[in-house]
Amino acid sequence: MANENPTGRGAAVALKLPADHVRFLRETFGDALDGVKDELESARPKDPERLCREEAAYGLLLAALDGLVLVPDDDVREVVRHLVRIIDESNEYERVVTEHDALNGLLLQLRGGEGR
Repeated sequence: MANENPTGRGAAVALKLPADHVRFLRETFGDALDGVKDELESARPKDPERLCREEAAYGLLLAALDGLVLVPDDDVREVVRHLVRIIDESNEYERVVTEHDALNGLLLQLRGGEGR
């Protein structure tokens, strides 16, 4: 039986991203790529094989933002997962969401008493 995907690269994903998301992602991926390159150029990079995979993944992600099409692989998914964790931790996402939910929950209850 013939291989349905002879390139073995997987299915392309059409990215539907607003312009402001593309700008944010381009800057974020560019910064991350610069960091990987800096680490690779250091005297003794930690895990250069992993860093080379990350460098390639960020390159794919940046190119995908131009055409809004991406064939994701495990390395691409891993660098995006890693960025999500880093950004969530640095922005204290869990705390912010909890505080937002608490205040909005209270506001919804207070609105119920409007006009009394």
